[in-house]
Amino acid sequence: MWSDTRTNSIVHELRQKPDAKKLTQLCGLPLSTYPSSVKLLWLLAQVKEVKEVYDAGHLAFGTIDSWLLYNLTGGLHHGALHVTDITNASRTMFLNIHTLKYDPFLINFFGLDKLILPKLAPSSDPEAYGKIHDGALKGLRITGCLGDQSAAVVGQCAFSPGMAKNTYGTGCFLLYNTGEKPVISENGLLTTVAYAFKGRKPVYALEGSIAVAGSAIKFLKNNLGIIKDVKEIGELASKVKGEPLHEIQTYRLSNIVSR
Repeated sequence: MWSDTRTNSIVHELRQKPDAKKLTQLCGLPLSTYPSSVKLLWLLAQVKEVKEVYDAGHLAFGTIDSWLLYNLTGGLHHGALHVTDITNASRTMFLNIHTLKYDPFLINFFGLDKLILPKLAPSSDPEAYGKIHDGALKGLRITGCLGDQSAAVVGQCAFSPGMAKNTYGTGCFLLYNTGEKPVISENGLLTTVAYAFKGRKPVYALEGSIAVAGSAIKFLKNNLGIIKDVKEIGELASKVKGEPLHEIQTYRLSNIVSR
């Protein structure tokens, strides 16, 4: 998953490549353990079967949405679709954020020229995603697909430039609608596609990502034992006086020592 950091060493090696500085300008993302491109490199290095299929030119790869769509539309033996939407594709580091097409330079940078990538489609399209193959919803047309943070932008109706949404979960993610042109940040923000409805120009966003939010509360409960129930964190935080960071550090250290 996105928060898995086993790709640390791969990211460090990639950052040493001469062309590494070009990536953010092209795909909107800095090199980090987050995107699926480096996850795939880890799989190729660690899982023999994945490497064998890739070398044979048969490795189809995509984000979780493309796997779900593949199975919903029939799977291996029923002509299933290998498709994704622009928002999900913009988080792989394979998509050029300006052209909204897979970029040969980006793919070659990661050495993945044999990869079978999913077909690109708008976030909403009554034709691109096919129909559910079987089950109670058999024949029902799938009309859209969005990445989770992009779906939150749409769900909160942040359709005008300058509007933003913030999501609180395992991490904390703020997406700021920047309109119809991508803005490349020089301060660590991610450039992404907010949504791309069929027949309309795509809308971009800047994203501020905090990887650890709700997971920190879980850590305080399960690993440090500072709280017994997550609801206690609000009461604990309300007792902090003075300089918050200093007080929290003092409280944490004194509790660890006493335990």
